[in-house]
Formats: sequence, C-alpha cells, structure tokens
Amino acid sequence: MNRRISTGPRRNMVERIARTGSRIVLGVAMMWGATRAMAQTTPGGEYYINGIFNPVIADARKQDLRPEPIDTVLPNTPMTYDMIPVRGEVPARVDSIEAAKLNIQLAQQRLYKGFAKAGFGLYVTPLAELYFDQTRNKKSGYGVHYKHFSSAGGLKDLGPSAYSFNQGDAFYSAYLKEHEVTGRLMYDRRRVSYYGYTSNDSIKDVLEDKDLDKDDRKQVYNDIGFAARVRSLYPDSTKLAHDVGLEVHNYRNLTGSNETNVRLDARLGYQQGHETYGGKVLIDNNAYRGVLGGGLQDDRINGILIGAEPCVSTRGDKYSVKVGAGIFLDSQGETTFHFYPQAYLDYHLFGEILVPYAGVDGRRIRNNFRSLTRENPWLHGAPLMATVDHRSAIRNYSLMYDIYGGLRGNVSSDIGFDVRVSASRTKDWPLYVNSTTMIDSVTAIGDRFLVVYDDVKQLDISGALTYSHDEHIDLTGRIDVYTYTPSYQAEPWNLPPYKLSLGARYDFRDKLIAKFEAQFLGARKGARAYAATNGITGEPYMAFESHDLKGYVDLYLGAEYRYTKRFSLFLDVSNLSASKYERWYRYPVQRVLLVGGATYAF
Repeated sequence: MNRRISTGPRRNMVERIARTGSRIVLGVAMMWGATRAMAQTTPGGEYYINGIFNPVIADARKQDLRPEPIDTVLPNTPMTYDMIPVRGEVPARVDSIEAAKLNIQLAQQRLYKGFAKAGFGLYVTPLAELYFDQTRNKKSGYGVHYKHFSSAGGLKDLGPSAYSFNQGDAFYSAYLKEHEVTGRLMYDRRRVSYYGYTSNDSIKDVLEDKDLDKDDRKQVYNDIGFAARVRSLYPDSTKLAHDVGLEVHNYRNLTGSNETNVRLDARLGYQQGHETYGGKVLIDNNAYRGVLGGGLQDDRINGILIGAEPCVSTRGDKYSVKVGAGIFLDSQGETTFHFYPQAYLDYHLFGEILVPYAGVDGRRIRNNFRSLTRENPWLHGAPLMATVDHRSAIRNYSLMYDIYGGLRGNVSSDIGFDVRVSASRTKDWPLYVNSTTMIDSVTAIGDRFLVVYDDVKQLDISGALTYSHDEHIDLTGRIDVYTYTPSYQAEPWNLPPYKLSLGARYDFRDKLIAKFEAQFLGARKGARAYAATNGITGEPYMAFESHDLKGYVDLYLGAEYRYTKRFSLFLDVSNLSASKYERWYRYPVQRVLLVGGATYAF
C-alpha cells in the first residue's frame, strides 16, 4: 500500500499513530528513518513509506472516582458586641401650618323663616296662606301654619254652592341626645253646601213648604286635634329603634254629630346581623254620637281596634325579604278577631336597573265619621246606611288580601318606571248612593248621600313613569286600569274603570316656574236609592236606580315668576278645559277657576 504524506500537520498524525502500541513499532522506526533522510534533503518534498498499516485502539482505562462528602454546616460561634452609648444632639424644629380657608360661597343657603301668600280669583275666590318656621337649631324647632281658601261657587241652575276651607297648626320639636320629641296642635274647618239639585220653581216650592233656612242647605265640619311623637335617633342599629305617636281628634258638624278618636301607634325595629326584627302596634279607640234631628233617636257607637303587625326582614346584596302578619282585635258592637298574612320580596338585577318584586298584604282599617265625611262631605248629618231601617254607617272594613307583583327600575339616572299588577278583596267597602227618601225633616230631593257596604274584588293594572333632570325638569305619569266585582250591588257606585294622571314641572333659572297637571277619569255609574215594596211579600226594601256619570278631563296650569328671592307673582288655572263634570252624582264642579296673587318671604 503506497501512501503519500507531507511534513507539517501530517507529521503529528504519524506521531499519534506511533503511540498506539508495540505492534506498530516497526512502522515508527521506518518513519523515523525516513524523517532523518528528509532532514538531509530539500525541505517540503514528498516521501513514500512502503509497508502494511494495521491500527488497533487500546483498551480504555476507567478511573475509580468516588465523591467525598463535604460538611457545609459550620459550627455556631457565639459573637458578642459591646454597646458604646453616644449622646446625639438633634435640633428641634416645628414647621408652621397654614390656616384653613373657609369658602363663603359654600355656606348654607339662606332660608327665610316666614312665608305669606295672598290671591284672588273668579267666583269671588280669596286665598291666603301664612307660614313661620324655625328649624335650623340644634336644640329645638317650631312653626305656625295657616291656610284659607273659599269661593262663592257660581254654579248656574243649581242650589247655592259656596264652600270654604280653613286649616291651621302649630308645632314644637325638641332635639335631645338620642330622641326627637314633637308636639302639634291642629285645627281644620270645612264648609260645604248641599247644592246637588236643580234649582227650579218646583224645588223652591218644596223647600219653602218645609220652611228651611239657609243653614239647612250647608254643612260645617270642625276638627280640633292634638298630636305628640317620640322618635329615636340611635346611631347604633343594634338598639331598639322606636317611633311612638299619640293623636287625638274631636270631630263635629253643624247638626251636632260628634266623634272623639284616640289613636296610639308605634313602629319598632331591632337589627341583629343581617336580620331586622320589628313591626307595628296600634290601639285605636273611637266614640261616636250621631244626631239625626227630626225626632229620630241619636246614634251612639263606641269601639276599640287593637292591632299588631310583627315582621322579620333581611337584606342581601341583591335581594330583600320581609315576612310578617297582621293580627287585629276589633270590638265595636261585637268582638271579632282577624288575621292577615303579610310578605314582600324583591331582587335586584343589574343593580337598580331592573327590580322584580312580589308581595301579599292585608289589615283591618278604621272607618269612622271623620273618614267618611272627608271622602264625601255631602252625607247626611249623621252618616246612614242605605237600608230600610237606616242603621248607622259607622263600620270598620277589612282588606282581606292584596296579592301583587311588578317590575320597577331605572332606564337611566333620569328615568324610572314601575309596572304593577294587583288582585285584592275588600270586605265592607263603603260605597255612596244618593238619598231620595224622607229620612229627617230636611231633605227628600236627592242632594245627600247614604252609605252602602259591599264585598268587592278588585284587579288593578298600573304603570308609572318618572323623569327628572338637573332639578329643573320633572315629569310624572301614571295609569291605573280597574276591574271591580261587587258581591251584592249591581255596580261599584262612583268608582272609575280607569284613571290617568300626568304632571310636569319646569324651573327656568330659578326665575320662572311652570306647572302642569292633568287627570283623566273614565265613565262611572251613580245610583239613587229609594224605598220600594216587594210585590209578592209586601216587605219594604231599598232599590237602586242607576245613572251614568261621564268620564272627564281636568287640566291644571300654574306659573310663578320670582321677581326677587323674596317676592314672586303666581297664576293658577284649574279645570282649564271648562268641563262641567261630576265627581259625585248630581255634584258638578266649577268650570274654569282662575286665581292670581303674590308671595313674600320674610
């Protein structure tokens, strides 16, 4: 085998091969000889080695290496330090703080203690109001209020229709450490006229034959009252919060009927964790004496109503639950016990955007001389039932149940809504019908009302919408659609099938304030009660003759111009549509009533 090698790098290769072992010693000797010969000749030439090359790799030698452990735990050598006390001198320096500045522009808005309002309108209609309050005091507050409103009526082809209202009250409040104590005196005088008849010659002859004077054509109600209230102001919610009130009213009319009502009520609440335990307590005593006149015997009814409405409620992040009951004891003539379930639940979806809710309610309700004549002032001098024997109409009634559910929420920060469906039943609901029978020596011309009680089921579908923006614009709207199902009467006398209310208020730079209100009531049924005789049995009974009452629209428009912060001018227009509608059968209201005047703060 011939192989050509050159000097330089190839020489190193030959040397590495020679170190492989004894079997290639001859080759190494031959290479060494050739190298010597090359050294004596010309460097860089080419050389040839003739022979056989058989490389063999020697056996590898392994080193026996065993790791030796190294102890990394060092001995704990105690160290001592010598503390050398050194006294340091630090200079004391106090930086001055700039005095706080009071922005007088953020001071509390000035409120005037006194307010006076005076006006005059069509049909000889004067208006006067006076208020004086002092409530910006840490220890006490007091006030005096008075209001007068009257009119000559001015309704054509009807009886005299003058009316007047006088209201006054005075209060004093003491603000203690943890309580507020308030006392109030009240006076209310209302005068109405029985003008619900057609003023023709035949009616005038009837009235003249009865020798009736002007006082027999009017009614006056006087209400003198006193109220006291104690309300807790605990900052700690775990204490028993309470709001206790006492209210006394003496109520009488021109014919001598009178009533004294004493009412004690309390609201209690105690919070423990997420739960609140509390409820209401009621003690209501009523003493009534009805004077009929005309030789008829006086009517006397005394009774006490005691009620308790305990409840427990809890509130979470997205829900609130309340469960309770209404427990009442009614002792008026006979003693009866009443129990009503009470519950409420709501759930907040997306904060306050959508809040579905549902509940059930029920209670016993006080009905007396004062409440009946406040709703319908044209009753007989002593309210009577539409029965043959004309028993007293003073009777309490019950909301047996009111099951409701709805959805409320806020579309935006300005717009809110509430949609609700309610199904209820009321036992002994007072309804009003005109009287055309000779009950006393005063009337048989249908200008006064009797009371008829009935059990009424009611379905109410309602919707409300509100809009408020920057405290300058306020819009409200509400609609109620009613379905009544009386148990005994043919119709729910004088109750509307629907009611729509609209309201608007606009404040232009706190200078001009405009107000608008509208009310729409659907067509109703009125009734005239008269004595009849059963043709078969010959027994007397009360019959009812139905009369249609048209629906109506009542529009109100008001404007106030504030000349200064103290002095302003106002103009109010009621029944702007000039509708001659009847709220009660045979009692139409005034047409356009315009009242203007001024106000002054002092």
